[in-house]
Amino acid sequence: MDDVDARLLIDLLLDRSRADRDLGQHYLHDEKALYSAIEMCAEVNQPLGPNSRVLEIGPGPGSLTLHLLSTGAAVIGIEIEEEAINHLNRNFTEEIESGRFELIEGDALNVKWPDVTHIVANIPYQISSPLIDRIRNQPGASSVSCVVLLLQQEFAHRLAMHGGPDSVGPLGLNTALDWEVNLGPVVAPHCFVPSPRVHSQIACLVPRKEALPPILNHRLHRLIVKHVFTQRRRKVRSMLRSNPKRISRIPGWYRERWSNAIDSVLETTEIDVDSRPDLLSPDDWIHLAIEIEAFEPD
Repeated sequence: MDDVDARLLIDLLLDRSRADRDLGQHYLHDEKALYSAIEMCAEVNQPLGPNSRVLEIGPGPGSLTLHLLSTGAAVIGIEIEEEAINHLNRNFTEEIESGRFELIEGDALNVKWPDVTHIVANIPYQISSPLIDRIRNQPGASSVSCVVLLLQQEFAHRLAMHGGPDSVGPLGLNTALDWEVNLGPVVAPHCFVPSPRVHSQIACLVPRKEALPPILNHRLHRLIVKHVFTQRRRKVRSMLRSNPKRISRIPGWYRERWSNAIDSVLETTEIDVDSRPDLLSPDDWIHLAIEIEAFEPD
């Protein structure tokens, strides 16, 4: 496909189907930004090559697909739009017939994902949160060495917690249990067709290097973080004294045990529970969850 570029692929799709802004269809045509997504993999020592299997979520016109295939990697795309699927079948016939490009029709949040080494995608903004949850909870996620996503810039800052205290919250803290997040280039609206109203940014996730304490209860950690951040301007101490909703859904936990555990932990913890939740570090939240979990009822 030496005579095809990203802009041509987008134009060919738009000739047959208009982009739907309500579905978050903003097609990336800027060559520098497209190459940056691939370069991010190399920057974290997980370069794409002939031994790579890449999951692309929502390939749309195939502008990113084209660049992924140029690395020699095999690409599996999950696409829900019928016209986009027809377009990809027309324009990537050779790659599909050779087995280098495979299309799965369906909703990426619901269909079964294949085993891959990388996930690289320009995703609709409105599915960013559920998609991060899907990546985090995906069976076989341990085989994924690198995830590169083009996200709304504000969401990317919250994912990486790089925007000061206001960017710290459940999204970044829960992601940090499994992944290290690095931010790449900012992508301006004019790099897309049609142009979104906000800037985007490339985010790269690699598996967390530091092992978590085996006694950490992940479900309890997520519940604690979600509960305390429902009122992020209040002190951690105040929020912990109220019972989280659905505490009974965590095996072994109930309202009385929670209340007794908090009374005990607040007397002994060295964590600054008199600060606002966005001032605690990710490690503070891990240790707090472990201290609460360690409480044994009489």
